[in-house]
Amino acid sequence: MKSYELQNQSYALRMIDGSVTPPDLLFVRDHFNEPEISLDAWSLQVDGQVQRPYEIGFSDLVEMPSIKVEAFLECAGNAANGSAVSNGSWEGVALSSLLEAAAPVADAASVQLEGADSGRLYPDHPLLPYSQIVPIEKCRDRASLVAYKYNDLTLPPRNGFPARAVFPGLYGMNSVKWLRRLTVLGANEQGTTFERSGMNRLYNRVRHAEGPKQITRVSSVQVKSVLAWPMDGLKLPAGRYSIWGFAWSGGGAIRKLSISINGGKQWSPARLQSQPSPHAWVQWRYEWNAVPGDYAVMSCAEDIRGTAQPLTRDPARKDGYELNWCAPVHCSVR
Repeated sequence: MKSYELQNQSYALRMIDGSVTPPDLLFVRDHFNEPEISLDAWSLQVDGQVQRPYEIGFSDLVEMPSIKVEAFLECAGNAANGSAVSNGSWEGVALSSLLEAAAPVADAASVQLEGADSGRLYPDHPLLPYSQIVPIEKCRDRASLVAYKYNDLTLPPRNGFPARAVFPGLYGMNSVKWLRRLTVLGANEQGTTFERSGMNRLYNRVRHAEGPKQITRVSSVQVKSVLAWPMDGLKLPAGRYSIWGFAWSGGGAIRKLSISINGGKQWSPARLQSQPSPHAWVQWRYEWNAVPGDYAVMSCAEDIRGTAQPLTRDPARKDGYELNWCAPVHCSVR
């Protein structure tokens, strides 16, 4: 058996030509070692609170009607101005179709998704598959997929080959890689793998100002933008430059992007480079006549709901997730 190292890789967004992330630049986050899976041996089990549990192989999966969705995925712990985010065309079977074939019971409330990778999150916990629990309403969204292609190519092994979940608008930990099992849960039922593994202790939003801590589950991606160029610490000669980057939101399409070159004191509109989409990021650009000086460049996105990035991190937050404030990039012109 091969030996693997856990992967935690992301790539400078300035390497992306256009708005689609090439397969070799897809960010990677592993919780456990990448499993070895053959197409012949792979199958997806659908069970739990359903009337017709079943198992489907890869050849049958790809024979089902397929759809394509252009969507971004972002790591819940992606830094402000971080690059642990990717965007591309995912192809596969609507998760709702797979669930409908199993006929969930009337009070079905959520789905526990399990991957083929397994391990221990904590030394005193049992060896269990990676798992997440997603509300059944999101699983029934027609854009939620069991995907087997990315940008018209077979999924890279490190990104979930032969099939993975893709939930547009949710943080990436929910889009379980190397998907092997869908277990439908009832209204008052907890996923045994999820709870026993300790996964319920991760990806929680923790607020603590006064009184008891408030702990809620991280889910929908917060509105965010990042600068692909310039980079922090860059020194430039005076001239005309294009400041550019990407913006996205789990709440719908981006409708506006603003730029400040003086740390948020004044803002100017940037140009969106592509038609905003409800699930995909948008590239943006701002033409800058740079004169000598020191600059703190910031971008601020606003989505179709009117929700904008915060200028600073909520001081009551005590966790390391949803890092979406308008972080400055410092550069100088001489």
